[in-house]
Amino acid sequence: MADVPLPLMATRRLAIAANLLYAVVLLTLGLISDVSRFVPVPNVPDLVAHAAAYAVQAAFLYALLLPTCGQGRAALLAALGATLYGGVIEASQLLQPARVFEARDLVANGVGAAMAAAILYFATSRRSEAQGR
Repeated sequence: MADVPLPLMATRRLAIAANLLYAVVLLTLGLISDVSRFVPVPNVPDLVAHAAAYAVQAAFLYALLLPTCGQGRAALLAALGATLYGGVIEASQLLQPARVFEARDLVANGVGAAMAAAILYFATSRRSEAQGR
């Protein structure tokens, strides 16, 4: 790691911190019984909120993975990682009496994560082509 430029190391550390912080936020929101007591809940359908939340997580994962994996692999791993993490949280809700496991939430998580990963893949592909890479 000594030959890695300092700005890249700082960016990587920021990406790791953002991923960890966001993962903790998702876990907390996924396990507390009344989310609206702690954060203002926008007036959007539950499935849209799930898709948006895991799209953000996939974007954070993509930013973390892109420098080391390349665009295709980063997109695939970001979508899978965010979806699997959503599955872990949904499964954890089975242990929380005030929460309910819902397969449709898991599907919405996966759709949001896949959409974000695909958008980021194509956005970064076009930028790389424009830069001549």
